[in-house]
Amino acid sequence: MDKKKLITFLLALTMILSLAVGVSAAEMTEARVPVTLTVVNTVAPISCTVPAALPVSLVDGYVVCANNAAITNTGKTGAIRVTKVDVQAGTFEIGNFDDFTASKNSIALSINGCSTKGAGSLTLVDGAFPAIAAEKNLAIRYKAKVSASEAVTNINAATIVFTIAAVNEKEAA
Repeated sequence: MDKKKLITFLLALTMILSLAVGVSAAEMTEARVPVTLTVVNTVAPISCTVPAALPVSLVDGYVVCANNAAITNTGKTGAIRVTKVDVQAGTFEIGNFDDFTASKNSIALSINGCSTKGAGSLTLVDGAFPAIAAEKNLAIRYKAKVSASEAVTNINAATIVFTIAAVNEKEAA
């Protein structure tokens, strides 16, 4: 039985036993029951910023991406890490970055060296998303391959979902 379950069981048992106060019909009795509070801080707060957008432009056949995208740990203490990157189709289909075949309105991405194979979660390669210490940032280096059948402006070609988790002290070291 792990520590949390044991503490929860003991607290529940204490509460049940404390409620078992006998009362006789002939007498009045007053019982004082203490409220025992236990606080277990197992959740580490996360404070971070992620890019509002990862712009991609196709200019005369050349793909241009931003070079200043970053995830910033704005917390005063504690490290964070990207644990999952999910690429969802928008108005464009998500293609295979390593084997991109131009089809009507498709985009393929490589984010910190992790390439799309289609829509869905990227396979995160070692070192692609290391822990981000408090008040530090991690550059988001991304590349894109695009096939568009017509000129478009400011469309949501795809959506990227970064899942971020607190890192315990052992992982951060």
